[in-house]
Amino acid sequence: MSARRRAPEEPRGRLRLHVSRPTRGTTVVKMNGEVDLGTAPRLWDMLDQRLHGSGTTVIVNLSELEFFGVTGIRTLERAQLLAEETGTDLFVFAGECRSACRLLGLCQNGGLRVL
Repeated sequence: MSARRRAPEEPRGRLRLHVSRPTRGTTVVKMNGEVDLGTAPRLWDMLDQRLHGSGTTVIVNLSELEFFGVTGIRTLERAQLLAEETGTDLFVFAGECRSACRLLGLCQNGGLRVL
């Protein structure tokens, strides 16, 4: 009996965040991977920092995500409240991420500004 080796699986719950400043006063937070219960705290930390920064506009780009769960919506709603407190404009771009489009469509009256 031989033991078969299994190829290591890609760890689940990976989220990569990238921040850019395309114009003065504008910050874009772009991500790829998954936003779920395990990764949403990292997203929140990034948004919290940016919403307390000196920018007047923050754009959250979800277009390259593989998965966007309900916890992500809660994170964006929390970020929207903070944006209102700090006088920052917050916009969300779902792009082609189907799970984000579906959830954002269900939450259109939640105060999130979707591009």
